[in-house]
Amino acid sequence: MHQKIIIALLLSEPRKQIDHPFSEPVIIAIILAVIAVTDGTILLISYCIGRLRKSNLSVVEPLSTHDTGVPLSSVETEHPERSD
Repeated sequence: MHQKIIIALLLSEPRKQIDHPFSEPVIIAIILAVIAVTDGTILLISYCIGRLRKSNLSVVEPLSTHDTGVPLSSVETEHPERSD
């Protein structure tokens, strides 16, 4: 069945190219403009997200640690601090 379709396509008349209202340089410029707008939108959104995250970090207060009397650096097990 596929062979019949392929043979029918090969024997049919060649395709005609569609006439475009724009010239080739104009089409290229349109494509590049669409790519630039898409990239610009992505960069603007990522910049805004970065600014929002940075401003939210200054608003958040650090978590209070429970005072257990043990310095925080003593959590390291490889190099324990010496208390003289």
